[in-house]
Amino acid sequence: MEDCFIICPLGGAHSEIRKKSDKILRHVFQPVLEQNEYKAIRADQIPKVGLITTQIINLILESPLVIADLTDSNPNVFYELAIRHAIRKPYIQVITKGQKIPFDLSGIRTIEIDITDLDNVEMAKKEIENQILEFKKGHIPDSPISVASSARLLQNDSDLAEEIAERLSYIGRRNYTDYSYGDIEKIDLIERKLWSFREFGSVNLEDLNLKLDSLIELLNKK
Repeated sequence: MEDCFIICPLGGAHSEIRKKSDKILRHVFQPVLEQNEYKAIRADQIPKVGLITTQIINLILESPLVIADLTDSNPNVFYELAIRHAIRKPYIQVITKGQKIPFDLSGIRTIEIDITDLDNVEMAKKEIENQILEFKKGHIPDSPISVASSARLLQNDSDLAEEIAERLSYIGRRNYTDYSYGDIEKIDLIERKLWSFREFGSVNLEDLNLKLDSLIELLNKK
């Protein structure tokens, strides 16, 4: 099984924060991770002897998957999540249902969890699994850091900017009336992904080009 490092508020050994974290780990994370061949590791479960901060950073950098719980806006969580954002490896964001997602992270899909609602727990596990499956298909996650870096590249590459503009123009000229319902659903999903780049005011070039390729391939089926 591969490692999934859980970034989350922990509190003291018998605190309410720890009890809540334990419940989410036990009833949400562990079942869906084990079903998808991942082993959940939390900071308090690191078995090795040594400097704990170094071990945590190594897990953030090296784990195939990271889940970050944004509940209560814990500064350690944000610091550790920023490291993961910077390296563009798979991560999933969750938060306690009803809490406000910080502005800088509001453009990233974040799963709301209510551990007291069994229906919500099942829904959260399903959403986590859906994201895991996307990553297994090769999806590269976006983050404010990676998108800002890509925007800087786009500004300095006029040829690339022109190529993307031409491809978007081609898509905009197509007539969708002859497409099947299933194809229209796929087209709509990809187009919504394309529009989501606007939430950061810039684009992630690699992901944008992949979505453009997928959309044009669908359109050319007719």
